Amino acid sequence: MNYKKFLDKPFRLMALIGCIYLIAMLLLNIFTDFSYELSIMPFSRVVSYSTQGVALLLCILSFFLYTHHSIYYIALETLTISYLYTGRIYTALFLTAILFVLLLLENRLASRLRLGIYLALEVVKLALVIPYGVRSFFEYLGISLFALATIGCINLLFRHAYERKGSGAINLDDYKFTDRQLDCIKETVVNNTTIKALAITHNVSESAIKKDLAHIYSVLGITGKADLKALFIGYQF
Repeated sequence: MNYKKFLDKPFRLMALIGCIYLIAMLLLNIFTDFSYELSIMPFSRVVSYSTQGVALLLCILSFFLYTHHSIYYIALETLTISYLYTGRIYTALFLTAILFVLLLLENRLASRLRLGIYLALEVVKLALVIPYGVRSFFEYLGISLFALATIGCINLLFRHAYERKGSGAINLDDYKFTDRQLDCIKETVVNNTTIKALAITHNVSESAIKKDLAHIYSVLGITGKADLKALFIGYQF
């Protein structure tokens, strides 16, 4: 097995870790009341088992369809909502922080639609905390806002660090990229365009686009989309 090739697919690795975690949680539920022992809500056992089962199935699906990152995001959100419903607020906060980091890294909150969906889900999460009392509500609200603001500031610091390194001074003319490869770079960095969409735009197979991206990563000395976006922060296409 080519472990390096496996590790180059971070969402496949995260899906595998998620599967192991969820299997462990399900086993704990079977032998104890671990996931719903703090709950004051009705049907906590059913909610705990069903949501962990759904999240496990989504992680398995994400392992095989690792390029469709939204599947992994849905698994995280499902698990987070389950933990809030069953009173495991701090665990839910931890998963929310992980989700927000991934969304920032992939520039997923750039569009108004996605940002609106994310904010709507956060309102739902806040509503689930209300039955646990005013103190829990404000504690969750305060910690989540502090965590998200901190993560956002860290993201800005990294962006400024890359800008100070003069990422905008990169000249693509120095590299012998084809027109299609140049368009792949621009669309990936600016619009977060998927491989499938690029293939449709250029009327080629997805494997051809994957080869183009692999060549781009190799020439620029990077390992993936996140590195590509970071490298071209501030670049004027």
